[in-house]
Amino acid sequence: MFDSKTNQREQKAEDLFSQDELEIRKYQIDISNQCVNKNSLVVLPTGLGKTIIAAMVAARTLENFPPKSKVIILAPTRPLIDQHYYVFLKYLKISEDLFSILTGKVAPKFRTELYHQNQILFYTPHTLRNDLSTKKYTLKDTCLIIFDEAHHASGDYPYTLIAEEYLSQTPDGNILALTASPGASKKKITELCQNLHIPVKNIHIRTRKDTDVKGYLKPMDIYKIGVDLTEIMKDSYEEIKKIIEIRLHYLSQLGFLEKKTSPLVESVIRKDLLNLNNTLINLINNSKTDDSRVYSAISITAQALILYHMIELIEQQGLDILLIYLEKVYIDARKKNSSKALKVLASEQALRRVYIELKKNERYNPENLIHPKFKILENIILKEFDRNSLSKILVFVKLRDSVINIVEKLSKYNSIRPTRFVGQTTRTKNDKGLSQKEQISILERFKQGDYNVLVSTNVGEEGLDIAECDLVVFYDVVSSEIRLIQRKGRTARHRKGKVIILYCKGTNDETYLYIALNKLKKMNVNLKNPSSLQKNRNNPSSQKNSHPLEAPDEIIPQEKRKEKKESASQTKYGLNRFIYKGNGHRKDFEVSALLPMGLGIRKELEKEGISFQTADSPIHLVLFEKIAIQIYNAKRLRTNGNDILFAFWNSIKNQYKLIIFIVTFFTFENKFEGENRLLRKTLHKSHDEMQFELITIDTIEELYFIIKNIYSHNK
Repeated sequence: MFDSKTNQREQKAEDLFSQDELEIRKYQIDISNQCVNKNSLVVLPTGLGKTIIAAMVAARTLENFPPKSKVIILAPTRPLIDQHYYVFLKYLKISEDLFSILTGKVAPKFRTELYHQNQILFYTPHTLRNDLSTKKYTLKDTCLIIFDEAHHASGDYPYTLIAEEYLSQTPDGNILALTASPGASKKKITELCQNLHIPVKNIHIRTRKDTDVKGYLKPMDIYKIGVDLTEIMKDSYEEIKKIIEIRLHYLSQLGFLEKKTSPLVESVIRKDLLNLNNTLINLINNSKTDDSRVYSAISITAQALILYHMIELIEQQGLDILLIYLEKVYIDARKKNSSKALKVLASEQALRRVYIELKKNERYNPENLIHPKFKILENIILKEFDRNSLSKILVFVKLRDSVINIVEKLSKYNSIRPTRFVGQTTRTKNDKGLSQKEQISILERFKQGDYNVLVSTNVGEEGLDIAECDLVVFYDVVSSEIRLIQRKGRTARHRKGKVIILYCKGTNDETYLYIALNKLKKMNVNLKNPSSLQKNRNNPSSQKNSHPLEAPDEIIPQEKRKEKKESASQTKYGLNRFIYKGNGHRKDFEVSALLPMGLGIRKELEKEGISFQTADSPIHLVLFEKIAIQIYNAKRLRTNGNDILFAFWNSIKNQYKLIIFIVTFFTFENKFEGENRLLRKTLHKSHDEMQFELITIDTIEELYFIIKNIYSHNK
């Protein structure tokens, strides 16, 4: 006889998760408990321990599934993967021999072997997507996939494909998505949830203001400092706007711009031109038009986009950076493969006048070319080091030219030890990329204090273990609330921090700042109100994939519909035979940790709102402590099927009032003609001789239908 008390699972959550050197916080326990057996999205500010929550969920999930089930952790970059690896290794009591990091650096032929040999697997998304696309292995043994930096799950980013493939292979599989910044709009948030198959009711969010996390975050002071354009900046700014206006007017005359206000440059934004460019390219690709107006419009739009970039350089970076860009335009325009747009702009006399004026100032008054924001930045940094010589400062800048420029100018001060921090791509011999090894080395030296100012492009916004910073400066503004959150998250984790945002008054720079701040407020409101997200959710697929237990009926009154369903189920499967009314206190539904994940029963129960407990038992399903249901794949019963059923029935017959065997023929393929029919007949014969019920089924929908109805009949 099977004794569930002696047949304990090999792995228990308390045995799997180590609390040594860790103060587990109540919100971490609350959130992790709510994520077990449910696809969930966790939104937490940086520094509140999302990875700890992920490790706790992993331990609990492993407890609920067959031994040796796998957990996969995905993150966009190798440094992030390394961070997760060490956290999971520290807190999961699983042998390091069962941990493996699988990135593009591991040859494909070895990845298959490593996947099968290991239990806790860390991937970069593109690596796993490539392996799934080439069918190197399946995810049928994976009980949980953790998607870190989950806001990437849009468009053709691998997260979307991986989630789709995973749940198609493993219907009972679980998804845990982690991010500090899922997006502001309801549309973005619901799209993220749809792409990762997460019900919006399973969003778990905390903000810095929530009482249960407030005590774990240090104060963060945020300051916004605006500067005015200098006179020479205004001159260049206005001159380039005039050049843009000519292009926009031409596009309007061709009929490609809807906006008619004058001047057009005040109402047409860069995004409008990007959309127009896509429209024009689609016109050529789809209709194969020979309309010369379309080709002219494409060139004019390209010119306007280059000019808008120049405007942005003036607003955000300074005339010295604009001068570098103009010189590049003139050099590139002389190349054989140069675009028509560049050649036209290089011959534009008004633009040439701007260039000559900047060159003159570079020679005689170079200070005129420096953006007034730099003077503010300089003063901020010097004051911070006067206050605390051990401070660490992170300066975010969009462009690599500006990174070089700022590092060079700050280096003249003895108290400032700046370094550039950029991505891996090499642009020129003076602007070389940093390998991951070099990036990690720089971050370590920053942590140790060899450098005290890190001037970084967006590569420092996520995916790297940057030391706690006392001050974060946004040298330029980002309109994305996601990037705003990530930049802010680099300070005020373990000690008080400060964020200073520099912007240019009366320009798009100021507009972008308030767009980002408003998006941030909107995001927190939307996440705290999942019911509004549910209303907003436009999900045609949810109608297409209607729940298999809720197949549409003809229009019949509710009470008649119930009678019809009960009657149909009893007629087809004889479910009236399976009614057993127990008495007293009972556990309504127990699911064995050994129940195969591929059946999807756990997820179907969750969708139906049927709560269940996970049991350490060889019996797949136990209802009301009296009904035992065991599910067999017909292929397993090909040989000695009756003996297998009899042995199992004999071991539990004294424990349960009703024993039901369900045999699935979903994937059964005849080895000889009529084998399917013969096996069913043989199995039903044993059922007649012993006191158990046997049902043979051909589809997964039948399985869900039977389980639900046995449950509802006995409830």
